[in-house]
Amino acid sequence: MTVKRSVSLPDDVAEWLDRQPNVSAAITAAVRAQMAVVHVHEVLRRAGIEPTEAGRARWRERLATPIPPDALAEGRRMLGDAG
Repeated sequence: MTVKRSVSLPDDVAEWLDRQPNVSAAITAAVRAQMAVVHVHEVLRRAGIEPTEAGRARWRERLATPIPPDALAEGRRMLGDAG
């Protein structure tokens, strides 16, 4: 089932959507991504972790560093051994 909605958007968002081949698909993907973020935050809160912008910035910085090749190879080896 699908439902039609009418929304008001900032100019920059509307202009980006105007360039998309399928506006409904683009909006659906964006909303689902936001829904996933909200779900992760809810799970973290239930685990006693309060997501903050400072914490997210620390993780973004940490995750921006590539995994060293030897650690990546070891992880792949372990996955291969497991199954």
